[in-house]
Amino acid sequence: MRLYRGLLRNARAFFDDTSREFIQSETKRLFRQNHNDVMLDRVHRKLTGARTTLHLLERANKHIFKDALSVLGYGYGRKGPRKLVMLEATVGVEVREEIFGSVHDVEKYRPAFFALAKHQMGLDKLSVNKDTLRSEHPINVAKMQDEHWKKIRHSVLPPVDAATMDILEERASTGVITSSAQYLNPDYAHVIRAWEERWVKFPEKRQVRRLYRRLLESIDRMDVTTVMVPNPGKYLDERPRRTTELAPGVDKPDLIPKKVYSFVKSPMAGKQEPEDANIIDTAGMDAHGNIQS
Repeated sequence: MRLYRGLLRNARAFFDDTSREFIQSETKRLFRQNHNDVMLDRVHRKLTGARTTLHLLERANKHIFKDALSVLGYGYGRKGPRKLVMLEATVGVEVREEIFGSVHDVEKYRPAFFALAKHQMGLDKLSVNKDTLRSEHPINVAKMQDEHWKKIRHSVLPPVDAATMDILEERASTGVITSSAQYLNPDYAHVIRAWEERWVKFPEKRQVRRLYRRLLESIDRMDVTTVMVPNPGKYLDERPRRTTELAPGVDKPDLIPKKVYSFVKSPMAGKQEPEDANIIDTAGMDAHGNIQS
């Protein structure tokens, strides 16, 4: 119980609300799921992992940059269990679903995932490299392509919606983490603010800007638009069917809707602030950089 309370206490102290809620809920779920486990080796491994997470949170709450960035990565699905959940929510790939088939097949039945993988990895990286295969038999190529999709699925990073991107960009720009109490009833807002003042350890603004700008380097915003495209099935076969006298394409529309997925990187991603030593006051200087008397 000491380990459990320590995880929850340090999770409450983390400054990012999304990561804080995820760590708290995941800690409760895992301890509830494994409290009856009788396999000593497995219990030992899980307790070791929990202690590692606790030490990571303790360092993150001391505002050590790489550890705080690692916790943010877990909270926003850059790694860990939330990554697969966000892929399901954004591009429709279920947690236990296996991607299989050729590049053309995946583009057809999982267009959002295909567009994301194409954006992050490039179209030429989606097909298995046949030069590395022992055999170019179609069955072997198809099998290795399915294995290649597994690697791609674990490599791609889920996108976020526009609302989440706006919050991250605001924090990366201002260095201020707005209290979650602003969205609540005023009667309860002061309770939340008092709770945050007691538990949450906010870093300084400069550190907040650096953390969220580095985080934005691995985050894309997904925009979905609908366009009308020619119906490919309208004129595939103009011959009359045996069961009807009408051609197959007569009752089909000329245009059909199609969703187009685009991914945008934030302009704040990785943007570096000028160091104080590099800021030169040019007031009182002439065109050659000499101080005017």
